[in-house]
Amino acid sequence: MNSCFSLLLLILLSTDFTRLAASQPQTAACAANEKGRPAFVVGQTYFGTSEYIEYLAGDLPVVISVPHGGHLEPPEIPDRELGTNGRYDVLSQELARDIIDAFHRKSGRTPHVIINRLHRNKLDANRESADAAGDNPHALQAWEEFHQFIGDASKEVTATYGRGLYIDLHGHRHNQQFIELGYLLVTGQLSLSDQQLDSTVQPSETSVGLLLHDRTASLSTCIRGNESFGALLEKHGYASVPSNYRPSPTGKQYFSGGYNLERHSSFSGGRMCGIQVETPMSVRESTEQRKKFAEVFEEAVMEFLKENGFLQP
Repeated sequence: MNSCFSLLLLILLSTDFTRLAASQPQTAACAANEKGRPAFVVGQTYFGTSEYIEYLAGDLPVVISVPHGGHLEPPEIPDRELGTNGRYDVLSQELARDIIDAFHRKSGRTPHVIINRLHRNKLDANRESADAAGDNPHALQAWEEFHQFIGDASKEVTATYGRGLYIDLHGHRHNQQFIELGYLLVTGQLSLSDQQLDSTVQPSETSVGLLLHDRTASLSTCIRGNESFGALLEKHGYASVPSNYRPSPTGKQYFSGGYNLERHSSFSGGRMCGIQVETPMSVRESTEQRKKFAEVFEEAVMEFLKENGFLQP
């Protein structure tokens, strides 16, 4: 036998390929499970290229994305020329991590969480690709991985539970310290009476059309009734709009939802009920305030899931 071939055979036979595979970093490329979905492990953190995008795999029917809380400003990605630059959602990434901790402490469960770790100057993950990343290949790759992780998490949720809750987490700078809940409804629509809102807006025009399809409740009840997500936050002392106490943001600044909510909620098909959650600076500005809100947020999400039957596989 050829001596070179013999040496190669000896090396192959002595190599522990199981250990070699286990030593590789967890990146966006994941092995598929028997159902063809990426085989993510609950509680494991995965990263995209250059660790610009982070994904924590969960076991709840909840997917939380954080598009504007990143700090990284790598020189390989030039500053964006389109859209909003410099104005990132201060401490929203830190709030998301406190929310993860609150779920672990209070329920022992884990939401799926996707974080864009790039500064908004480099990537705006809540925009179409051209506006979000320009033509820079590194930024475009990060944009693709951000949305791929959300898609993978949503597929896992719907495969396990049949449907789920998608939350796009932000931080606003408006003067009023309200939590703004976006359902793809503008101020003019939310200013309508319940009867007018229910008769003029189709469920498919909102990010919660799935919830309306699966229940007999009206749109107004779902977004500002006594069991709405806003009402659950109000119950714990956090002023929210829309809610049972504040049905409309009339006369005040308000974010109704953006690209991510449109793409990843039932507005674009699929089985994810979506809410854009815009938090005021008052709940983000200190560690104490973030942790306090994170506790309430966990309770509100878990109650919302139970009330609407999301926890039933």
